[in-house]
Amino acid sequence: MEQERNPGYAERRLDPARLRCSRSSRGMLVLHVGDEEFRDFTVRRAFPLEAADRYIGFFRADGSEIGLLENPQELDVDSRVALEVELAKVYFRPKIVRFCHITEEHGVLRGEIETTSGVRTLEIRGWRENVRLLSGHRALVEDVDGNRYLLDDWRILPKQTREILGI
Repeated sequence: MEQERNPGYAERRLDPARLRCSRSSRGMLVLHVGDEEFRDFTVRRAFPLEAADRYIGFFRADGSEIGLLENPQELDVDSRVALEVELAKVYFRPKIVRFCHITEEHGVLRGEIETTSGVRTLEIRGWRENVRLLSGHRALVEDVDGNRYLLDDWRILPKQTREILGI
């Protein structure tokens, strides 16, 4: 069905049996697709928030697509680990564990949050654009420095915090 909607999908799809990921002597990710080797490339999740564990795109330095890996779980263990480490670097997104305190003054939210990466000071301007609701009662919070934090379930927040965040 996917091929019917997008005729080029089959050509872009990478076969996990022919794909290997490894590290160079300098620690850079190396992609092997059959007999081809790629060293200057980037990896991106097609759906980083909704299907982070599926659909990984590989792109040359000029932005052209090498291909799409539908299910990284089908890779051999070493390749999967190397790819997961790389994606963790690219998509570093700590989760908000709790709001220690948060205030709003003149449309600017300020506060302190506890995350899976430690305590952070948070400042959000234009919260209507920078606090986005996602499916499954999740929310994505972006601060003034461009850091993004994931909130697993906004419903567990105290009512006052939800009101300040506008959710």
